[in-house]
Parts: sequence; structure tokens; C-alpha cells
Amino acid sequence: MKISRIAIIDRKLDALRRFTVSKTQKLRKKLISKLEVLFNHATQMARSSDVANRDEWMRIAGYIAQVINSVADSFDEVKFNTDIKQLRVMIEAAKKRATGTREGASEADQ
Repeated sequence: MKISRIAIIDRKLDALRRFTVSKTQKLRKKLISKLEVLFNHATQMARSSDVANRDEWMRIAGYIAQVINSVADSFDEVKFNTDIKQLRVMIEAAKKRATGTREGASEADQ
């Protein structure tokens, strides 16, 4: 009887692992897709902004690329949340510096 209980536990554990892997892969794909959209917006801002602001938006785009790479390698929810908080700080700083410019105003409205 112990063997069958162990086998049941083993099967359930394996099913849970497969479920987790499946969900993680779907989540990775979704996150990377959304991050790619952000990356494209940041690079557009870098191309259209004034010289001082251009460097800042290129740095933001580079950071987004690093986050994409990190998510692609392995998904760590705590690290991802920390990365997103840092990205938000960087974008907020860029928006504050762009106040009054057409590019900064349109980005803030999106």
C-alpha cells in the first residue's frame, strides 16, 4: 500500500511540475511580447527626442533589452518586479525632463 501512495504522490508531483513549466513558458512569452512593445516605443523616443533626451531614452531601451534577456534566460518573479520598478523610475525621470516637449507629452499620454 505504501508503494501505491508513493506512486500517486510521484505522479501528482510530476503533473504539477509540467503544469508549472507550461504556465511559466506562456508567461515568459507574454512578458517578452509586452516588453518588446515597450522597447520599440523607447527606441522611437530615442530617434525623435532632442540630443540630451535621446541618450536617456537609449539607456531606457537598453535596460528593457536587458530585462527581456533576463526573462528569456530564466523567469524570477522577484527580480522581474525589481527590474520593472527600476524601469518605471527611469521612465518617470525621462518624462519629467521632457515636460513641455511634444515628444514627452505624447509619451506620457499613452
